[in-house]
Amino acid sequence: MPNALFEPGLSGRLWPIHLKPYDDELLSSWLVRLSRAYGMEAGRFGASISRHSAFWNRDIDKGIDDNVLQVLIDHTATPPARVLETTLSGYRGFPARELYGNGLSAWILSIGLRGGRRHRPWLQYCPYCLQDDDDPYFRRHWRLVFVTVCPPHRCRLLDRCVACATPCNIHQVPSDAHAVTCCSRCQFDARQAWAPTLANTADRHHVMQFQTSLVEALHRGWYPLSQAEAVSTEDYLFVLRQLGRLLITRNRAQELRRGFCGHLGEPYFEPSFPSSQGRAIEVLSVADRFALMLLLGWWLDDWPDQFVAMCAMAKLTRTDLSRDFSFQPDWYEEAVDQVARGRFAGMKFASYGATSSVASASGEIQQAL
Repeated sequence: MPNALFEPGLSGRLWPIHLKPYDDELLSSWLVRLSRAYGMEAGRFGASISRHSAFWNRDIDKGIDDNVLQVLIDHTATPPARVLETTLSGYRGFPARELYGNGLSAWILSIGLRGGRRHRPWLQYCPYCLQDDDDPYFRRHWRLVFVTVCPPHRCRLLDRCVACATPCNIHQVPSDAHAVTCCSRCQFDARQAWAPTLANTADRHHVMQFQTSLVEALHRGWYPLSQAEAVSTEDYLFVLRQLGRLLITRNRAQELRRGFCGHLGEPYFEPSFPSSQGRAIEVLSVADRFALMLLLGWWLDDWPDQFVAMCAMAKLTRTDLSRDFSFQPDWYEEAVDQVARGRFAGMKFASYGATSSVASASGEIQQAL
């Protein structure tokens, strides 16, 4: 691609090849497809349109670089709203303040930048979706922490090359590789991978439903907390992350996981973190996040009864539920008040696909804890 195409004097003119983003395509994926269309390495292409040599040293998918977005609007004749929809800031219900800063952003898979390279599995994929594509591309929702399965193909997503375990760094795939789906290290084609099939059970079905509800809530800005109440998606995600931390990083997290897993009949799991520091949901593998979302989806089902009942059985206190949580929406505070008052006698709570009384389950929970 001639460098002249990126001269300032051509501002507002279309590039000779101006591919449009596909449905739900991620900004990174769109940029890599554009660079490959011109036979350029993605690093050089990114540097050319942004004037930054370290273009991929930032999480561009957050959508906070207005200059890059404007270049794409001007040179690909893509409407501004459509360009924004390739970014995470394009989600109506995403917590906007989480997109800024150089650290972790809640609910976005961490790129794990070190030495100018991305070391963590920041992009997931379904090999069967990639197989179905005439022109393979990577979806925006594959960057979300709570997304762990592909409902159409009823399988768990993958977050690394199955041949060499390298993270899916599509921006490092050589321009002469036969497809963007090739591993940047060993060239294995992700379309040839096998993804674990989800069992046809109530809990797996519920995980898919929970994930779908969360993604839909990001698009519209509100989440159906119950049949009678809808709440801000942003607020719901803050609460969900608070409870997720209780299950993986807080005191008694191991006991809580063991108790919850025991009640659901799920195998116990111990989340694996890349280091002793920065223990956060955003750095977990897809397998660990799948197990975590299974527990969270069940815990928050039938709000607030199931939540209050399980908190009571696990002997969680107001302090446990509110620690380091400065902003608590009213609906969450009300549920925490119920826990603090001990309002659980006679309540019902459910395993996936079945309902049992709190009294009958108390022994199971306490034994596991």
